[in-house]
Amino acid sequence: MRFIGRANELDYLESSYADKRAQLVIMYGRRRVGKTETLAHFAAGKPHLFFSAQSATKDEQLAAFSKQMFAAGAPAARYIDRYPDWQTALSDLVTLPRNSSNDNGRRLVIFDEFPYLVKSDPSLPSVLQNLWDRTLQHEDIMIILCGSAMSFIEKEILSEKSPLYGRATGILKMQPMPYWDATAFLPDYTDEDKTLAYAILGGIPHYLLQFDPDDDLQTNIENRILRKGTALYSEVEFLMHQEFRETATYNSIIQAVALGATQLNDIAQKTLLSPQKASTYIANLIEVGLLEREFPANAKTVEFSKGMRGLYHISDNFFRFWFAFVFPNRSNLEFGDIGGVYRYDIEPQLHTFAASAFEHMCADWLRRCNAAGTLPFHANIIGRWWNSKDEIDVVAGNRDSTRLLLGECKFRNQPIDMRVLQELRRKGSQLRGEQRWYYLFSLNGFTESLRNLAEHDDSIRLIDMKTLFGAR
Repeated sequence: MRFIGRANELDYLESSYADKRAQLVIMYGRRRVGKTETLAHFAAGKPHLFFSAQSATKDEQLAAFSKQMFAAGAPAARYIDRYPDWQTALSDLVTLPRNSSNDNGRRLVIFDEFPYLVKSDPSLPSVLQNLWDRTLQHEDIMIILCGSAMSFIEKEILSEKSPLYGRATGILKMQPMPYWDATAFLPDYTDEDKTLAYAILGGIPHYLLQFDPDDDLQTNIENRILRKGTALYSEVEFLMHQEFRETATYNSIIQAVALGATQLNDIAQKTLLSPQKASTYIANLIEVGLLEREFPANAKTVEFSKGMRGLYHISDNFFRFWFAFVFPNRSNLEFGDIGGVYRYDIEPQLHTFAASAFEHMCADWLRRCNAAGTLPFHANIIGRWWNSKDEIDVVAGNRDSTRLLLGECKFRNQPIDMRVLQELRRKGSQLRGEQRWYYLFSLNGFTESLRNLAEHDDSIRLIDMKTLFGAR
């Protein structure tokens, strides 16, 4: 299958590779986000050594690495069967042969799942730091340390207490794909079904690859999520067991958030945890990219530091779908009632479920336009806004709050009418902004009266699905 997306990440890696200085790049991100595939695509056509670490002992890791080094042409193969330690093995990286036909010819060494190596030998970061300081930073080499254990990378590799602190020439944290790349996995879907698929699977390539682009959305949901034995049916449980020990507690927290508990006290009450304990579990879920805390677009710094007004949400679309529809229907699905669960539980609620993902898509569209310079002004903040009574789906503003863009996002079968614009203006009157623009995003278009008004009012822009998936 063709490689999709990751243009920014590949551009960064290529620019690092082209740099004349030695490179030590730390690349990390949650499981399934596509790190290995991106690195393999980047390394293709370059002289490289790609070592994928496993959960194994130090001796097993060294034996596997020695085998790859010798196969790559390390001269030590003439004298030894394997390296005795990591100090000797990493010192030998500079002996790997170059490919003179390559434009750069530098040595590229990739350690995938580097945390496994460190767990089997905690001295490895110190060994690498010592070698980097003495020799490797002066060599024509690019080393990439990649890992999925996000908290481990941030605490044990990037923190001030780590021996490698300050040595990295680059740090690349991979995020899920934006919707315009994610939906490229399903090129023949309608824009509506692309949005629904994105709301279900998010921007995780591994999940997107499970869907058959030749099958319709319902078939994919029934056969590749709801059917017992499929990868996506058991994905959430597998990942939770990979990341956490007390999976039942973490499941209860995610379930509480999925059912509408978005504040700490509400989550604590629903899970029968103290707020302090719930806060610790939530922090771990945020670290691995499953939960996020959202603040109003105009929130002040003090609100972030004191945790005021913030709301918790499930940041991973597939986890949202799984806990909304699979988790509460496990008994029926275990007995094979796939059609019934889809018809009576999923189908009637699917568009409502997708509404929040659609709002995120609209916000990302604005961010993309902002980067391209096609908004009426350059925005410094883009996000959602709410208070105790009202909510605006997406808000963009400049630094001094003189310019304001207000957006309403409707993923429903009726066209947007004048009442939506009037209500948006009313809610927006509570925010500062001398100049104002109104962006309306709609699944099913706009009424004729609203289109006529927008034609004569430059402050109003109507964005349909064709625009959202095409022109900026």
